[in-house]
Amino acid sequence: MGGSSPKQYESFDRQAATERAELTKEQWDDYKTRFSPWEDKLIDFAGDPNIKKDAVKQARLGVKGQFESGLGQYQRNQSRLGQGTSLNGLENRTLALGKTAATAQATNDARRYTQDRKEKIQTSGLGAASSQTRV
Repeated sequence: MGGSSPKQYESFDRQAATERAELTKEQWDDYKTRFSPWEDKLIDFAGDPNIKKDAVKQARLGVKGQFESGLGQYQRNQSRLGQGTSLNGLENRTLALGKTAATAQATNDARRYTQDRKEKIQTSGLGAASSQTRV
């Protein structure tokens, strides 16, 4: 009869286990070289406290630039009409109030955006709760 001995099964099991271990090690090495560096970069990016600070700084600079540009255009238009280019008290207060409101909105949006981006990185983009509940 052509039966198999237990020793033969043990040999096949050992060989299969060795091959599986080699395959797993190759897959792990491939993962470490191809995907792990990108994951490390994302983790560093999500944990970097300067990201939010930089976003807020950029938002404030953007608002400042827009208001300076608008003020320059207003003054040029006033000059073309033959009127003085200096602002009176009411115009200064109105401009300052608008600039403050725009700065607050821009910085809040920048903070919210960076927090949402951080949550999406941490959850692999699967439903950041804060971005779904905001109106």
